[in-house]
Amino acid sequence: MNCAECNDLLVLGLEGLLDDSQKQAVREHLKTCETCRADLQGLQTLRQRLVGNGKALAQTSVEDDVMNRIIQEQNARLKSAAQAGTGLRIRRLIMKSSLVKIVASAALVAVALGAWSLWSGTQSGVALADVLAKVQQIRAVMYRMDSHTKVTIAGMGATEINMEMTWLISDDYGMRLGTRSTDPTTGQVMEQQMYLQPEQKVMIMLDPAKKQYARMPLGEEAFKEKRKETNDPRMMIQQLLGCEYTDLGMTVLDGVEVQGFQSTDPAFIGGTGDVDIKVWVDVKTQFPFRVDMALKMSDEVETQSTIRDFQWDVPVSAAEFTPVIPPDYTPSPTDGTKAAMPTEQGAIEGLQFCVEFAGAYPKSLDMSSLMDTMQLFMNSQTPAAKKFKEESAQIKSKDEQIAKAMEIARPIQSLTMFYMMLSQQKQEPAYYGHVVTSSDKALVLMRWKTGENEYRVIFGDLHAETVDAATLATLEAALPK
Repeated sequence: MNCAECNDLLVLGLEGLLDDSQKQAVREHLKTCETCRADLQGLQTLRQRLVGNGKALAQTSVEDDVMNRIIQEQNARLKSAAQAGTGLRIRRLIMKSSLVKIVASAALVAVALGAWSLWSGTQSGVALADVLAKVQQIRAVMYRMDSHTKVTIAGMGATEINMEMTWLISDDYGMRLGTRSTDPTTGQVMEQQMYLQPEQKVMIMLDPAKKQYARMPLGEEAFKEKRKETNDPRMMIQQLLGCEYTDLGMTVLDGVEVQGFQSTDPAFIGGTGDVDIKVWVDVKTQFPFRVDMALKMSDEVETQSTIRDFQWDVPVSAAEFTPVIPPDYTPSPTDGTKAAMPTEQGAIEGLQFCVEFAGAYPKSLDMSSLMDTMQLFMNSQTPAAKKFKEESAQIKSKDEQIAKAMEIARPIQSLTMFYMMLSQQKQEPAYYGHVVTSSDKALVLMRWKTGENEYRVIFGDLHAETVDAATLATLEAALPK
């Protein structure tokens, strides 16, 4: 359906004369069309006028002017003589008697409410697309996040981590994060500060307890992924709109009337785990009020988080995003460590790492399979694995051990982040590590869509090519069953 066809149905929709297929077509069109959603805004205005003035219109002498104005606005939007004639017939009926005026006003209000339901996809007063439009106008936002993560490792039991985070995000200056967590072993409270600077493409970490700092250079893609890790509510709303979600209706949280939206669509996290996210929107301001999120990436890792205490369009200055490193701070062992790269090259390096260190590709790219790969790596006798173990045995400092672990885990992170990014962007990624080995030079190991009839393919020997859909079908047909 195009905009002209949609507009042709507006008056019929207003009069309740659309069949189910037409309603569905209009609903689908308005999910992606800003112009027609603007017409929806006009209907909102009409509804508000009718709700506030419907009864008065039937009892005063201004009904002619008001009803004429309504018809004029409809005609201006539709630019259609046939629909205008329909509108005028409605007006003649309404003007016959006061009783008919009241009944007709109530009917129009009901139809306007029904139209709002039809076009927004929800029977409540807040549309998620409108929420996104509002938050995208915000230049800076501040919020708190409470997170509880449980990590279970076979043979080692479970570790639980509680963190409190305060985020300050500015489109102009970057990001600042303050974290507070408790060491599950010692009970010691740990605080850290993180700064993400867009111009320099660098992340800076400060550890006041250890009087250390670390700088991590970021590429363009790595910087974008770090932004996503902030749980920026603007990005979360946009992601949610690309997933299947449910309107939870109205309720009251902490004395504020809110409307909830829930999604359990795995696409929200790249299709690699289970998710249950609830976004609660302040009905009055139409800004997010609270976000509740439960993620289960695998049987080993699950997280529950609450994002709250939003401050929208908070005033900020560049100084708030520039870390001041005291003169008695020293570089930590992780200073200068490169970030994971969610790119094709980063994914190839991750796959190469698996072959060199573990002797095989992961069977799949979900968290459970990757944990198995890391366990395989720890027990592996490949030359690369032996060298790593020998070097690690010489390290006595716990901080240096952590730095070494981060360095060795980076390729795996690049691989998983890249696959998740492709899934979130709906590029139809597929991975065949369960049947393809490093010796299978001509077999498809991984592929994703890059165009209308175009796919990018990484083969078993880790070279990459761009192929068309027909070639890909032939390649995939050759895979072992």
